Amino acid sequence: MAKYYLLPKHLMDRLPAAQTPVWLFEAAVFHLLYGLARLMPVPLATRVFAACLGTIGFRNPNKLRVVRRNLAVMMRDASEAGRDAVARDIFRSTGHAAVELFLLDRIWRDRDRRLEFVIHPEAEAAIRRKDAIVLATAHVGAWQLCNLIGREHDLSIAVLYAPDSNPWMNRFFLARRRHFGGPLMPSAGGARDTIRELAAGRSVGAAFDTRIDEGEMVPFFGVPAMTNTLPAMLALRGYPLLPIRAVRLPGTRYRIEVMAPLAPTDPEAPRKDQVLDLTTRLNAVFEGWIREDPGQWLCMKRRWPKPRPPRAADV
Repeated sequence: MAKYYLLPKHLMDRLPAAQTPVWLFEAAVFHLLYGLARLMPVPLATRVFAACLGTIGFRNPNKLRVVRRNLAVMMRDASEAGRDAVARDIFRSTGHAAVELFLLDRIWRDRDRRLEFVIHPEAEAAIRRKDAIVLATAHVGAWQLCNLIGREHDLSIAVLYAPDSNPWMNRFFLARRRHFGGPLMPSAGGARDTIRELAAGRSVGAAFDTRIDEGEMVPFFGVPAMTNTLPAMLALRGYPLLPIRAVRLPGTRYRIEVMAPLAPTDPEAPRKDQVLDLTTRLNAVFEGWIREDPGQWLCMKRRWPKPRPPRAADV
């Protein structure tokens, strides 16, 4: 997670003595935003937060620069104006995501009119058997609501999350995430903790579309990017790998979709080849979701390697 939300990190790194006061200030701002959201119905809070965060975010030069770089790869044939229009939608989507987290308990309480579930028959069979499952999503649409599949089907899902450096923000987000309905597991535990959860019969879920420096270079929108191969490795251990997403619908409603399990194309191939094949196919699923509505992809962290400056030998 971000070390700072409201101030640039490079500035704060020069003022180490200000870290604690700034962290307290940022936590206070988030508590204020949370309180404001709780005063409004879900549809109104969504509109207000989308408008406000959309405007503020687009005017943040650091965040806008990262989003533009990501969109330049993902929408390489689009005009600059077209990409900027999508960037505005992306920042508006942060407002949607904030409300979906802040009012998650209300969304679940009103699930009969706000939620619908579409589950592939093979995935439904695994859920009904209470198999230990790997649920893989991306930061697209209302991704945080994917965790409600566990509450709907009485499935214990350990949710992987990245702890905040700011301890007050960490406690704030943990309190909101408890409405997911399952145990919360810091992603720093890595593969070992994840395997332990699965071996105990609990499913695990996380978003796997962000860059991970310990990953493998796998194509994403046709360009190699450092990618988390953990879902594929777990699938090869026999745990069903189910892509899952939450689609925003008109009227502040949501459809949670669970796809068929991904399996190796060639079970006889070397293990590393199978891992790369599964990871490539999972990336392709994420690409399809993003292409449907690029403005709902929260891509505010660099996804692809930075362009290498030309060396004298290259010139």
